[in-house]
Amino acid sequence: MRPPFIALSAAAALVLGGCAARAATTATAPAATPVTLATASAPETRAEYAGPGTVAPQHVYRIAFEIPGRVVAVNADIGDRVETGAVLAAIDASDYAAQARAADARSLEADAAAVKARNGARAQERVAADQAVEAARAQLDRALAVQRLAAANRARFDSLYASGDVAASQHDQTVASARDADAAVDAARAQLAQAQAQRALVHDGTRSEDLAASAAEASAARANADLARVTLGKTSIVAPAAAYVEQRNLEPGSDAQPGAPAFVLIDARDPDVLVAVPEARLDGIAPGTPARVRADARDYLGTVTRIEPNADAASRTAQVRVRVPNLRARSGAVVDVALGTTHGGGDASVPLAAVVTDAAGATSVLVYDAAARTATRRTVHVVAGDSDRALVAGLAPGTRVVRAGAALVKPGAPLTVVPE
Repeated sequence: MRPPFIALSAAAALVLGGCAARAATTATAPAATPVTLATASAPETRAEYAGPGTVAPQHVYRIAFEIPGRVVAVNADIGDRVETGAVLAAIDASDYAAQARAADARSLEADAAAVKARNGARAQERVAADQAVEAARAQLDRALAVQRLAAANRARFDSLYASGDVAASQHDQTVASARDADAAVDAARAQLAQAQAQRALVHDGTRSEDLAASAAEASAARANADLARVTLGKTSIVAPAAAYVEQRNLEPGSDAQPGAPAFVLIDARDPDVLVAVPEARLDGIAPGTPARVRADARDYLGTVTRIEPNADAASRTAQVRVRVPNLRARSGAVVDVALGTTHGGGDASVPLAAVVTDAAGATSVLVYDAAARTATRRTVHVVAGDSDRALVAGLAPGTRVVRAGAALVKPGAPLTVVPE
């Protein structure tokens, strides 16, 4: 029989041996590091530019009279909807109507004169011209006969006066009669020449230059008549499109001043949105660029229709006009606008906390291995980032990476995934 102290010593040795074994095991197996995980997602698109916009009508029409006059009718007031061609106001047209009628009469007269010049003389006028020539020729024959008789009398009286058979007074009378006969012949010849020239005009017709002059006068008269009718039409002003009356600046009985806006109309169609975009953000924006507009908690899709060519010198912004079908917002309202979409680059998006930067500036993430419950380091290139996430190249979407605790984890070390 063993002594009691020997049995106690053996038992103590066994206990101490077990404790030593567990201590050895604990020393060789490191503790698992608690971490949270995140899944890399596909890069999200973002707007080329996002900011406020102002609702504005597609067109603003400033309507004014072009001629002066007293206003006799005002047919629209502020807030009214007017259709295309609706008469907004009119001035007294009586003077302009009289001027138009007078111009029409002058045009008809000039046209008749041009037609007469083009058609030439009538048959009766040709016969009359021929008869005038024959009468002038007969008159010349009579004058020549009288001239011959007067010449013979003068010759006879010259002989008698030389022999002293007739008095000087009788001789002087025959000399005067001969001179009168010569003058009558000259007048008859001139009258015949004039009658022949007139007959030539009648038979030959109007000269080409006279025809051109009469045609030009008729054309000018017609132009004046057209201008008078156009001016008469300007005694009323009409709506150029379906619109709402925003301003009315005249009253019946007042005097309309040419060029002074009588009405200001805003287009009745869906309004546009105007956005002031910094010059530096215009590269990805052009006519046709898609846009998203949010107004009164509703989203609308639109399209850029125009970019003003000149930027504002003070703010260095350009005005971009966006056409938004079915937009329901009052003119002047401020809305949120996102213009265009762009891809920030990179292959995946990860939480910024998952990116580890070493002393040399190299960036990497820890890719989690679910089977081994460890992580391996993978080098990535950070393309862009903000306060929450980073766009990286070299990582596929769907990859599980260590998020919280990434800077403390060593590759291959055991990990314990805990809820975030």
